[in-house]
Amino acid sequence: GKPVVYEIPELADILDSTYGCVVYQEQVMEIFRRLAGYSLGKADVVRKAISKKHPEVIKAQREDFLNGCELRGIDRGKAGRLFDELVSFAGYAFNKSHAAAYAILSYRSAYLKCHYPAQYISAIMTSEFGNHGKLARYTDEAARLGISLLAPSVNESMTDFHVDSTGKNIRYGLLALKNVGLSFVDKVIENRTRKGLFKSFPDFVERLYGADMNKRQIEAMIKAGAFDGLDAHRSQLLACYEEIIDRIADRQRGNIEGQLNLFTQLGESADDGYEYPSIPELSLRELLTLEKEASGMYFSGHLTDEYSENAEDLGAVPICDILASFDEEAESSEYREKQSVAITGLITEKTVKQTKNGEAMAFITLEDKYGEIECVLFPKIYEEFSPLIITDTIIAAYGEISVRDDEPPKLLLRAVAPMRPNGVYTHRPSPFSALANPSLEAHKPTAYSQNHTATTPIYRTEAIQAANTADTYVAPKTAPFSKIYLRISNSDERALNRAVSLFSIFEPEQAEPKADVIFFDTESGKYTHHPELSCQPLPIVIRTLKELFGEDNVATR
Repeated sequence: GKPVVYEIPELADILDSTYGCVVYQEQVMEIFRRLAGYSLGKADVVRKAISKKHPEVIKAQREDFLNGCELRGIDRGKAGRLFDELVSFAGYAFNKSHAAAYAILSYRSAYLKCHYPAQYISAIMTSEFGNHGKLARYTDEAARLGISLLAPSVNESMTDFHVDSTGKNIRYGLLALKNVGLSFVDKVIENRTRKGLFKSFPDFVERLYGADMNKRQIEAMIKAGAFDGLDAHRSQLLACYEEIIDRIADRQRGNIEGQLNLFTQLGESADDGYEYPSIPELSLRELLTLEKEASGMYFSGHLTDEYSENAEDLGAVPICDILASFDEEAESSEYREKQSVAITGLITEKTVKQTKNGEAMAFITLEDKYGEIECVLFPKIYEEFSPLIITDTIIAAYGEISVRDDEPPKLLLRAVAPMRPNGVYTHRPSPFSALANPSLEAHKPTAYSQNHTATTPIYRTEAIQAANTADTYVAPKTAPFSKIYLRISNSDERALNRAVSLFSIFEPEQAEPKADVIFFDTESGKYTHHPELSCQPLPIVIRTLKELFGEDNVATR
């Protein structure tokens, strides 16, 4: 190849071994020493800044570096260009011994991931037992490669994560379930190997009774779906598992040594004659909640899956990617502090607190399929968007990443938007575009205009779906009520803003039922009907109004 040409000849002795490229931290230290006259101690300050991924510390050395180079006859402009390259290098640099080891591991890992992707990812997931954040990231990567993470199964799972019989997917390991111990898992696998697959839930309990089994373990396995495909669905097992265990325990205790089991004597199985109650399976939302509780993962999907098209338009990023950028072991950072991002997720927790000035602010936890993050809404933001901040609903959020020492990153929210499910989705501009680019006109709905008319929101809120127990929202053919009465003072502009904002969020489409909105002014005692205001007749609207204004101030007819 062509010989390396150095803008600063003194670099040749330092960089010839790596073909003119800065590869090792030791090379940076040597450049600072030889070209700028740094002492070993001062060069070590640079090394620490590189190893801790703190380029701002290196930038603080710029003037000293340029002055030192100039004293040694090196052009100040050339020295400045070199310094800028060294600062960018600090984001990915390693010392020489680490770099060599990482290079070997990287090549080996790349080969395994390319030729044995399912086996490779399952091995990594096993190494991260208990770290649900990292497991979520690897699950996401597996999905990108077309590899599914299958729910745990008493007839399929091993102790660790492993590739299933098809060789294409990964089966969740039983030991990764919460409250399930290694001794019990070993006995489950040993019994299954020796006696064959489990035929039913009572068969499983009969065969494993006395083998370190307890009700907490069984409950966790049911919630995670480990008994799916046997003789009952999860709602039936959750209703009956304790009774079944107690029955088998009573029978086991009643069998004195040498006495024949009544079922064995009659040639019957342990579960013959047991009838489960005729109850429906849990809703998707309930299944997902229990799966997360038992395993820290979702196997049946995620509620945010129904909003993927909306999330794509928003430019929403996976929460786990934000968290990974601030992991102590992160080798690169895709996101940085104070960077603005959009995310979508389910509100799983909400806490409202009062500031010293008596204003309300909120802390919420947003969760998508692969991670969760705490979001902070300061008083002005919370006041504007509080009608959207409802637990167990899915929202879009836009904010700035905030990081403090020894704490996971948070998002300081600047705006919130409701979400539209894919089934009723149409392409719309992002409501956050004006925040990302102030030159653009804002798309988010205005709460209350001067002429007391509500503007049309860009997105249908997910709260519509949350208002129903069904997995998907279907508009009722007949409205349960046609009028909403709200008792409120017309002089209370803040309360009016909240009410009109909520009604605009739930504005009905042309073909949908609607309810007229009527205000009762507590000061004048007069009723006011705004013809331009209407709302979908949904239970969540009434529930939210009552939360905001009190039970006695909301009525329907």
